[in-house]
Amino acid sequence: MMGIAKQFAALPSVNHLLIGIVLAFDIVAAPRLGMWAYSLFSLPGTAAHEFCHWLVALLLGAKPSLPNLIPTRDGNAWRLGSVRSSPNFITLIPIALAPFVLFPVGIWYAVFVMTSATGWWYLAHVWIASTMLAASLPSKQDWFVAMPAIVIALVLFFALRELGPV
Repeated sequence: MMGIAKQFAALPSVNHLLIGIVLAFDIVAAPRLGMWAYSLFSLPGTAAHEFCHWLVALLLGAKPSLPNLIPTRDGNAWRLGSVRSSPNFITLIPIALAPFVLFPVGIWYAVFVMTSATGWWYLAHVWIASTMLAASLPSKQDWFVAMPAIVIALVLFFALRELGPV
C-alpha cells in the first residue's frame, strides 16, 4: 500500500487546486468578511485545533477546561477558540504545539474521505479538509506560550550534550 503522502500527491490536480483555493480564502479573504463569517468558515478547523490542545492537556494531566469556541477580541485580532489548562514546564510544549497533529489528519481526510464524496458533499469535505490543514499550524498565542520553554529545552539539551556522559 502506498504511503499516505504519496496517495495525497497522487490525487487529481483539481483536488489540490480546490484545497489551495479554500486555504487561501481562509487565510486571506475570510478574516476580512467580519468576525462571525470568519469564525463560521473556520469552525471545523478551530474545533479540531482546540480539541488537540484539550486532548493533549488531558492526557498530560494539565486539568484542561472544555474548549471554548466563542470568538473573542484579542487586541487587533480575533481569538476563535481557547482551552485553559494548568501545564508545567514539561507539558507546556506538547500542549501548545498539539495542533501539528492535524496536518496528517487533514491529509488522511483528504485522501480517504474527501475523494470518495460527490456533488455538494465533495465540496463540504474539501472545506473540512482545508480548514483542518489551516488549523494544523499553532496560533501566535501557541508559539508565544511555547517559545520560552522551547528555548530553555534547547539550551539544556545542548548544554547536557556538551557535558557528555557523567
